[in-house]
Amino acid sequence: MKTTPSHLVAGLLLSAFLTLSPSSTRADTPSATPPASVPELLEQGIYNQDTKGDIDTAISIYKQLIVQARASDALAAQAELRLGECYLKKGLNEEAAATLQKLIKDFPNETDLVAKAQALIPSGPQLNPVPWVDGERLLFKFFLPSGDEIGMVEYRSDLVQSGTQSLWRVGAREDVGQMNSVSSVDADADTFRPISSRWKTSILGDVAAVYHPGEVDISRQGQSGPTPVKPSGPVIDNEEAMDYIRRLPLAVGYKTTIPIFSTLGGSTIPLGFEVQATESVTVPAGTFNCYRVFMDIVGQSFWYSVDSNRYLVQFQVGTIKAKLCSISQRKAGEPVQFHDDELGISLTAPPQWVVCRYKAGQPKGQSLIRTYDADADTNDGGLRMFTTSSLSDDEQKSSRAWAESNFKKEISTLGDHVTIRPDSWKDYTVSGRPGVAFIADYTQNGKPKTLFSLYVLGQKDSERFGFISPADKFDALMTQFDTIVASYQRQ
Repeated sequence: MKTTPSHLVAGLLLSAFLTLSPSSTRADTPSATPPASVPELLEQGIYNQDTKGDIDTAISIYKQLIVQARASDALAAQAELRLGECYLKKGLNEEAAATLQKLIKDFPNETDLVAKAQALIPSGPQLNPVPWVDGERLLFKFFLPSGDEIGMVEYRSDLVQSGTQSLWRVGAREDVGQMNSVSSVDADADTFRPISSRWKTSILGDVAAVYHPGEVDISRQGQSGPTPVKPSGPVIDNEEAMDYIRRLPLAVGYKTTIPIFSTLGGSTIPLGFEVQATESVTVPAGTFNCYRVFMDIVGQSFWYSVDSNRYLVQFQVGTIKAKLCSISQRKAGEPVQFHDDELGISLTAPPQWVVCRYKAGQPKGQSLIRTYDADADTNDGGLRMFTTSSLSDDEQKSSRAWAESNFKKEISTLGDHVTIRPDSWKDYTVSGRPGVAFIADYTQNGKPKTLFSLYVLGQKDSERFGFISPADKFDALMTQFDTIVASYQRQ
């Protein structure tokens, strides 16, 4: 199932639900309610901020509390922090920065609150509203200068709930060259500050991060516990950078630097970029008027659409270009519906899988549809279609004859100690036609692998389904892949 190989790595306080309501502080009549105490004011502010979402009232209460709470540093510091949060909610970054810096200066002994304030201080420009929709999927394919297609990446944006907090979960599923990966970042819906992330790659392993005020706890596959790293200031996770840029006020001549935190490297990289020009860019998804953005450290160019969607349309790594092929909307828990009118086929894959057809660079008489599992465990999976006349006379005798012949051809390319499980041969019915499948085991670079291969011989067109995975992942993936085979339909 493989496409042309290439060594390319592309490339991101108190929470209360109170039943109190704000009390009047007027005392112009004998029956007026007495002025609220400092603790009561704090409760009222929290109620308006967190429960009612009345940010303007909360701001007024916190300002009043700060004036009254000089005798209580802890409460005044909490009010300063909450006031800063409210300003951030309203997009008033300058006011937020001034309030949070005042907390740091006035209350140095309130170490926990100071750390939270330091993490909240807005850095860089004010972000524009989110330009994507919940469930957006942007599918790219990577192209060589020859036009051959050598891999894909799908960028995802999902709105999720964590308790009462709304988060954007953004990330990517990528397969190109030797890089087979999946990533996701949970970020605050308003500030886009990262809360947690995961990045799993076939080359560099599996790493997860949890972001705290002034610290990032990094957990790596094979390590006994997390490693704390202390960035010098607020950062953006590497795997949300593409989305973060979509929220910036892009315009020709615009320049800025983003503090990118690489969880794989455990360090902060100042990523500077400049919007150099506007250009018309044609990709498989259409023609877009774009900002051309050049990123200095990586030496790469990215094209973002100038319209309100701010789609990433194209990016270039050396001589290889990634081009936007489709724009779709699918919620995280929904299955993947794929159809190709030209081939006259359709299939359904499990949620968070990716299905992608490759056209350029395929052998004559063959078509390739790749399927990518949700957790980046499968290798070389999907469906390859053949014109039956392109098979040898012996292979055209039966699905079993084709399976045995093709296995002999490919056995030397798989690895060491390749063996078909004797009891694994199984008859299938695929879109009303008979087929046969087997399972084989082997080792590759000392690691056990398992292969599933299914052959369906037809009069005019024939199909081969299959995937390869680590041996310990095979059974769970087989269950999912069987649903794809069962859903396959020919027109």
